[in-house]
Amino acid sequence: MKLSKRLSILAVLTYSVISLVVSSIIYVLFCQWLEGNECNNLKNKTFIAAIYYLEKDEQSVSEHENIQKELQKLISRSNISVVDDRNQVTYGEMQLNEYLSADFLDKVRAQQERFFTTDAYFYHSIYYEDNQGDFVVVTRESKDNYNQQTDVLFYILLLAFFVGIIAIFLIARVFGRMAYAPLVNIVDQIKNRNQQNFSQPIELERTYSEIEDLVKTYNRFIDQIAKTFSVQKNFTDYVSHELRTPLAALLGTLEVTNQKNRSEEEYKSVLIKLQQYTQDLEETLDKMMLLSGVKTNFEFKQIRIDEIIWNSVENAILYHNAHIDVDIQVSNSNLFLMQGNDKLLEMAFNNLLENAIKYSHNKPIKIVLSEEDNHLSIAIIDQGIGILESDRHQILQNFYRGANAKEFNGKGIGLSMASTIFNLHQIDLNLLSPDIGTVVFLRLNQF
Repeated sequence: MKLSKRLSILAVLTYSVISLVVSSIIYVLFCQWLEGNECNNLKNKTFIAAIYYLEKDEQSVSEHENIQKELQKLISRSNISVVDDRNQVTYGEMQLNEYLSADFLDKVRAQQERFFTTDAYFYHSIYYEDNQGDFVVVTRESKDNYNQQTDVLFYILLLAFFVGIIAIFLIARVFGRMAYAPLVNIVDQIKNRNQQNFSQPIELERTYSEIEDLVKTYNRFIDQIAKTFSVQKNFTDYVSHELRTPLAALLGTLEVTNQKNRSEEEYKSVLIKLQQYTQDLEETLDKMMLLSGVKTNFEFKQIRIDEIIWNSVENAILYHNAHIDVDIQVSNSNLFLMQGNDKLLEMAFNNLLENAIKYSHNKPIKIVLSEEDNHLSIAIIDQGIGILESDRHQILQNFYRGANAKEFNGKGIGLSMASTIFNLHQIDLNLLSPDIGTVVFLRLNQF
């Protein structure tokens, strides 16, 4: 059963229980009020009947006639019984019955007043002391009007109950469809995903906060998966590209060397080449293992980004005799803290500095660390050949090299590898090429 239909049924059941409880309370309270109202009305009729029958000798003719007229309007003689102390009906036409027994009359005399109901009548009685003697005056009122009113209320509540159930069910279905429309939209979009467009984010025009949080979480999750797949693709591309060159060089050198006998000097020269090719292969394998997670398994921990930058700067100065000026304009040291993998980030910064050194012929490089909207920004500024406008949109692709970089050695993997690592760490990378050199902007988005 669909959740929307299940919630509709749950809404109907909830309404049914609440409606039954409320209707029962309304019905009981109305019956009590109506019964109390009948009791008060019948009480007035009883006193008027007592005055009419027992106070006649103390009233004028006109007074007695007025009371008679009023009594005739209110109650019939057949519903009045005036009983003396011997339990004999003295006045009225209502005879004693099983409800008006001697025991009942004695209780009225003891309690002064009694009110009770039967299936057909309301009864009210009073003990009335008069100069003619002591009497019990009993009146009754048919319950037809009472039953008619309570029946009308019952059927109204019953009709309202069933109409309410139907209305609640229909409204719940309509609002259920409206509420689950974003979910249906999400499911439809996911069904249309395949290996080519699986990383495309879900987009909703109309939604509410809970679904919006779900969509944002899903899009972040898919984005992380896409980045992981990107790393795997980069790794595969890197393997196929990087291993082919040293292996081909190794096999070619061995094949040429094996074609004829060589002198000792020639063998030494060949061994030096083989050693260089082997070192290149070992370095390539180390990078491959790092990117594949074999060594680090992409474990993230709290690190300081400034310490990683200083390590890369020291390596650049040590191995390339670079001239690097580091300008720190950050007052909040907490901005340096982040969750990341220090090995991957150090590799990325090494690639950026090596590019800056290589493409500027080892001219001075400036690194500026600054605060921007409570985020850490890093700018790496060189004085190199820059990036052509035509290459700007492709420069981060694997193995792509700018048109003005042909005279420099390189494989086109360093910048794309750095971009992938920064993406994994939620670091934005932007490239700007002014009149001279290149500026690499990095912005940390972690909180």
